[in-house]
Amino acid sequence: MGFSKVLLITLLSTQMTFAAPASNPKDHAPGDQPKDSAGLPKPPGPPSTPAPPPNEPQFEGIGRVDQVTRQTGGELYLLELTKGLPLTRLEAKSKLGKLKIYSTTLVTDKNERIPVRQLQGLGLDDSMQPVSSEILNSTVSITAIEVLAEAMGGEASLEIKAFSPREAPKLALGKRVPEFACKRSIDSLLKDKLDPVQMWVGRAESAAPGSVQEKFAGNQLKEQVRDFIATLRMGGSYTTHTYLLTLMNFFVDQYNAVRTGGVSEPAYRDMLTATYDVLMIAIQNELPCRKYPSTALIKMSVDFNEKYLTMKEDSKARPLFAGMMMKVRDMAPEQYRKELAAANLSFRDADTEGSKYYKLYLAAKEGDFLKVTNRDMSAYSFVAAEQALQKEVKLMDIEQRYQLIVEYQAKYNAN
Repeated sequence: MGFSKVLLITLLSTQMTFAAPASNPKDHAPGDQPKDSAGLPKPPGPPSTPAPPPNEPQFEGIGRVDQVTRQTGGELYLLELTKGLPLTRLEAKSKLGKLKIYSTTLVTDKNERIPVRQLQGLGLDDSMQPVSSEILNSTVSITAIEVLAEAMGGEASLEIKAFSPREAPKLALGKRVPEFACKRSIDSLLKDKLDPVQMWVGRAESAAPGSVQEKFAGNQLKEQVRDFIATLRMGGSYTTHTYLLTLMNFFVDQYNAVRTGGVSEPAYRDMLTATYDVLMIAIQNELPCRKYPSTALIKMSVDFNEKYLTMKEDSKARPLFAGMMMKVRDMAPEQYRKELAAANLSFRDADTEGSKYYKLYLAAKEGDFLKVTNRDMSAYSFVAAEQALQKEVKLMDIEQRYQLIVEYQAKYNAN
């Protein structure tokens, strides 16, 4: 078992010291990344939540969202920092009424997004004390805080307090971000917008290459494609996951089928790329109307891979589609890491998860589509198991520790 050796070392060291700290990737020098029991690099485990240094000053700033939407699924609100700062912690408080926070995300100066685990799936009302996030320990510059919130049954307002070791953050409610809101499905609208696209594609494809007819049809096609993409990205709306995949598969097939060098070729390429971009936004900004657990990402990438393998080697869409499917696949382990952190598994449950993916990794041939994915997911599980063990072993008596050593020594010897 991949975790057996780690568990034995942890048990033995804890038995001697009774306070062996969990390993921290930051404690390792560059180029000295910790390895798992197979000699593979360990991905970083779930973020720790240590207390802030006792002598470090904490400055606070407050941002407020008045009149939180009652729209089902909520709306994404942007609290912008007038000056980018590292943040150590957030607090959320209902100042009026009942509300639900679906998710809270920090936005860095490089436009990267850091989820705040303790401030998601959270119900608040104005009688409650403020709810604190985990300790963020972020050294990067945060420029904004995104909060997806919904008022539950009546008027509600939300207060977000941010803490920084440098200076008081100044938070201002910026523009709302309706592109990610679960307000209105536009599947049927997009279907209507696709009809004129198909009409002008048909006319362009039936015209002689380079003819006036083809050029005229191409100009009309460009307008229809521009309108379709603008609708796809329209604020205050969303496209369902099922229809996004339908569009992607359709555009891939049409892109491969149309005349090479014709006016329809860039039209389908652009619509395929735009649809994929919207899918990426949906995955990275998970909403109640579109959820993407690691299992869904793996299934999606496997389905894409099956489609990819059916394409001819010289298919126009093949290289473009290959990058898309691998991007979706490579997002699964990080999503899985977040799920592990939220699940707070016992070390046995986390070890079971790690062993499951480690067996899949060992069984896969070199070059298998999911081999590296299974390796990374097993490593995340074993990191979670090790961290859980560090806590649980302190509650065991000597006999329980001994029996655990016997059990995992046998597993280690068997491999």
